[in-house]
Amino acid sequence: PAAAPAENDTPAVLGVLTAWAKAWSSKDPDAYLSYYADDFQPEGGISREQWEAQRRERIVKPARISVKVVKPQVSHLDAHRVRVNFLQDYSSDTLTDQIRKAVELSDAGGSWKIIRETVH
Repeated sequence: PAAAPAENDTPAVLGVLTAWAKAWSSKDPDAYLSYYADDFQPEGGISREQWEAQRRERIVKPARISVKVVKPQVSHLDAHRVRVNFLQDYSSDTLTDQIRKAVELSDAGGSWKIIRETVH
């Protein structure tokens, strides 16, 4: 089946999400943004440049951030794309929340990058 190659990549995909959450928790915007594909399209119709500026500000501003990926479920869309549904557990010195999130990742030459992100 076409999806077979991606199925073996589930540990790699989950590793990327864990590292993405760790970069965010470490307040390292460059590392955090490195997990997004060049063709990532932000939700809400804003430009990639506006989105990156917004993300940098939201990552750097809080004194403390903790982000955890809880109960990730990986669905293989095709041989080079997966969707991961999970509960995002976020806390900072000013905000604590849990949201359901879905991210789609694409295998770009052996490294998984986030191409879409939606909040449920």
